Amino acid sequence: MNSSGGMSMSQTTKPGLILVGSKPTIKYVTACITLFNRGADVVILRGRGRSINNCLETVKLLRNGFMKDLKVVNVKIGSDEYKAPDGGQRFVSYIEIFLAKGQE
Repeated sequence: MNSSGGMSMSQTTKPGLILVGSKPTIKYVTACITLFNRGADVVILRGRGRSINNCLETVKLLRNGFMKDLKVVNVKIGSDEYKAPDGGQRFVSYIEIFLAKGQE
């Protein structure tokens, strides 16, 4: 995720990974469609903290409006630990949703 809380394809660690932030949901929908059109078998949406809701909305929009054959093949949840500016440790929840195109 870049400093503006958005996605950055160049900073991804896995092919097909989209880091969901606070940008409008349609931007992440467009990114998913682009990756599938470029031949990705699986697209992973990853949202942390308050962006988890945006991640779920992205899947909902994709399914209802753009890709009727979209399949959720796996969901992972957990928490990331990071060092806060005050020196303490914090935990932030995350969700990873693995999406694939289904067969019609």
